[in-house]
Amino acid sequence: MELDRLPPEIEFVLSERGFRERKLRRGLHGRLAIPFLTVDPGGYPRAALLTLGEIRATSRSTLAVAVRAGSRTAANLIRRKTATVLYLARNKAVWVQARAGRGRPSDCDPDRQIFPLTVVRVKVDRPAPEEGVVALTGGPTFSARAGSRLFSEDLYRELGWGPGG
Repeated sequence: MELDRLPPEIEFVLSERGFRERKLRRGLHGRLAIPFLTVDPGGYPRAALLTLGEIRATSRSTLAVAVRAGSRTAANLIRRKTATVLYLARNKAVWVQARAGRGRPSDCDPDRQIFPLTVVRVKVDRPAPEEGVVALTGGPTFSARAGSRLFSEDLYRELGWGPGG
């Protein structure tokens, strides 16, 4: 299935409401690593892993991400202005293709750059009936504890403010 905006359940997971719910549960879901793909100067995909505190849906058609300032990911967003977010869940993989806007330094974390993203296309892949159920028993996760610099509530709040704070 192809869409031009986030499905409601994915928007929820990446939204402030989802962030608050995860904070209350403080479970594995809060430590998930979300693959974030950009394109390098040679035209090859490059993957970075973001926490759910470094990506935020501000609507079903817009996202904001915080990446390391000066990183290859930041350079690729500036140069190519395209990115893909991959969200893996039980029985589905969701690919969110987006166009990056102008990045800016984070006000609360000088080591981060914030980029607004506009959703261009969303593809939801589900297993065919003959493939059966797809169960994720594990996946990429971060081991840092809540409250560490990796999970900054201030940074997440800043992702919702839009360009220029």
